[in-house]
This record gives sequence, C-alpha cells and structure tokens, in this order.
Amino acid sequence: MEFRPSELVGALVVDSEGYIYGHVVKVDIKPEGPFFKVKSLRNVQEQVPDVEALKQILLRDHKEKHNISSIQELYKFIASELKIQSITENDLVNYAKLKEAKIPMKEVSREVEEEKPDIQLSDAEVMNKSDLGSCILVKNPIESTMRGIEPQKGLPYQKEESLRGKLVIDNSAKILGKLHSVLMSPEGLSIQVCKEIMVTRLVPDMNRLKKRIFSEKKPKELIKHMESLGFEKPQDLTDDKIVTYAKMRGYEIPTNLVSGKTVFLYKSSVPWHQIKKIGDVVLLNKTLPEVFVEESKTEEPMHIEDYSKVIAKKPSSIQEREFPGLSQKWWESFSYGTFIGTLLMIFIGLFPYIGALFSGGVAGYLTKEWKRGALAGLLSGLLGTVIVTIILHLLISIGLKDFLSISLPGFILNGVIGLLEYAKTEAFLYSQSLVNALMGLIGGLFMGFLKGR
Repeated sequence: MEFRPSELVGALVVDSEGYIYGHVVKVDIKPEGPFFKVKSLRNVQEQVPDVEALKQILLRDHKEKHNISSIQELYKFIASELKIQSITENDLVNYAKLKEAKIPMKEVSREVEEEKPDIQLSDAEVMNKSDLGSCILVKNPIESTMRGIEPQKGLPYQKEESLRGKLVIDNSAKILGKLHSVLMSPEGLSIQVCKEIMVTRLVPDMNRLKKRIFSEKKPKELIKHMESLGFEKPQDLTDDKIVTYAKMRGYEIPTNLVSGKTVFLYKSSVPWHQIKKIGDVVLLNKTLPEVFVEESKTEEPMHIEDYSKVIAKKPSSIQEREFPGLSQKWWESFSYGTFIGTLLMIFIGLFPYIGALFSGGVAGYLTKEWKRGALAGLLSGLLGTVIVTIILHLLISIGLKDFLSISLPGFILNGVIGLLEYAKTEAFLYSQSLVNALMGLIGGLFMGFLKGR
C-alpha cells in the first residue's frame, strides 16, 4: 500500500519483537532519503510535596500557636501572613519553607514525551492503515534492544491475564483489534481477537417496561402467569425474560436510542503457532477475515420480589416523569375496544342478547383489563343500540316498509313491520339500550378478566 506522508503522522511504530517504539510525529524527506521522527510517552517517577499531609501538619502546629481549628481558618491566616487574597498549593509549600517546616514528600508517576532516534523508510518492513489507526512494522528489534530485552526464541504459552487487552497486528501491519481471550481445544491454544465498534441502536427501555408490568401484576400473580406460559424459574428474572413475557402478552415495548461502544469478536480464532511475537503488542503471521459476532453478556438474574421493591422505592414524581404515556396506552386500548365493540353492535345488535354479549366481549378483550373491559362493553352496547335505532328511523322514513313488502313473504313481513314499528317507540330505545348495555358490560367484564390474567 502507498500513503501520503501526512497519512503516516500519528502511526504506531512497532519493532520486530512486538515492542512499541513510539508514534510518528513528522515525516521528513531529506536528500539521503525519507525519515520518520518518532516520539514516545514514558512513565517517570518523581518526588513532589504531599500537600494534603502538609495541610494537616500546618493545622496541628497552628492549632496550638494561633487557636486555628479548621482548614478554612488556616487558609485565611496564611493569606493574611503572605498578604494575598487566596491560597494555592504552591503558596502552602512556600509558606512552609518560609517557616522552615518539614515538607512531607510523595512519589508520583507521570508521563513525559520522549524524542526517539529517527528511523529511515528503509527500516520499515510493512505499513498499513485501518479504522483503528496506521501502523509501521520495522525490520529490527530497535525498541527491545533499547530496553535490554533479549530476542524471543520460540513462543512459550502465556496466561490470559498477561495478554488480555494487547493490540493485535497482522502480518500486513493492519491493527485488527485487541486480544479478548485465550481459547483451548484438542488442537491446542488459540487467541480470540475483538474489536470495539461505536454502535447506535434501539434498546428496550427496561425501567418503563418493568413499571408497566408491575403496575398490572403483583409478584405472585406474575410468577403464576409466567409458570403457565412455560418460563423456567420465573421467580428469577432477567431483562430477556421480561421482554419475552411482554411480547407474549402483546405489550408495546418502549425503547430508547442508545449509542456506545460494542465489543465484536472475530469469528475466526488464531492458533498459537500462527502468533509471530508477543511484546507490547501481539504480532501475527496471518490476517483475519472481517466476520464478526457480537460479544454475548451473561446477565445475573434478580429475584422477582427485588424487582417490585426497586420499582416501589422510586418517588412518585420520578415515576410520572420517567414513564410518560403509560395511561395513554391504556386509553388507546380502551378507545380501540369501545370502537370495535360499537361497530360490531351496529351490525349484529338486533340479535337479542347474543349480539350485545358478543360485542361487549370483543371490546373487553381488546382493552386487556376487566375494569376497562366492563366499561368498554357497556358503552359499546349503549352506543351501538342508539346508532341502530337512529338508522332504523332513517330507513323507515325513506320507505323501507314498501321495499320489504315487495321482497318478503307475508308472514315474515308482518313480523318485521311489527319490529320496525316497535323500534320507533321510546320504550324500545330505553329498554333495549338498558338490556344491551347490561349484556355488553357482562361480556366485557368476562373477556377483560380472561385477557388480563
């Protein structure tokens, strides 16, 4: 592969033994050839004043001499002594030196940037670029020699703890990812490589979903219902079980849009004999096809009683803020059930009792709860009867009797006309509305109870 010099700035430089030499900070093209200027970060230990310990020493000393009992009073006193407005850590140290007090020290580690000797382009064995960054593999053990590390002879096995998280680089200098784990099979050891990828996805909003479920079911009722549906150990819940249960019950699953790093595993593992070197990074003698599988995470189950306690502990104000739209969901199912029940009542409501009972049952089933089901059944029976009565009045006024007298036999015609005449009276409207509303209420109550179990 060929690169513009600017593309190699920031590239990771790794020697032949797998040790990191540094990062390219500049590509310099001289008459004698191109050179890479490289810098690395190095941890150094140094002694610095232990400011917290110094505060306590000064506080003890001034408590006896000046009756100072708090850090704030100490700061005010030192500020007045030094004739300054506020106190910094350096001011405390300078004040201690001024008073010839012993300054406690502590050892800290910090990273310092170190300039490395340039490397020539001819020193590079291979270079590559991936979405994880650019990399240059050099031919010589330049870094390991500087550290005094002998070249590896053979490749002894290592524990996973010492390898996990190391960068894995293939034979073309492509950074594949990080070492995830060590695997074992009859053929020997191998390593699994992972890659962290930023992913945006819709995930179930478990807080809202749990709130919805536990607002409708007590823990014992939920255990019994999940057992009847075939769940194993329903008293020990995981999020997966809750989502599965909600889908089986026909709940609308609330979701959140979440972005974050997700670990993907390469499907192919790397046999140990195909590892070239292990240093700061793992160098391979091969590459890996970019076929991934998402890392699976084992979730610890929580007892069902603990779920209900967690939800019960939340303040009501937080519940209302976290779960907007919950009552709207009930209202939607209630409205839908009432609408469908009323529609059915219009078409089959003239069948005595059965039509209203069936229509109310459908309304109750769609609302998914016995109280709302009873009300939806009652309304569908009542509204449907009123609408049917209005339709009959309209049909009679436009000559329905004359039309029926042409198409129906006499004995049937007399019965239908009698029914139509009765439908015009107020007694029909009141009595039939009452009967149908009652039958709708019974049907809605029964089916709503069955659906809500």
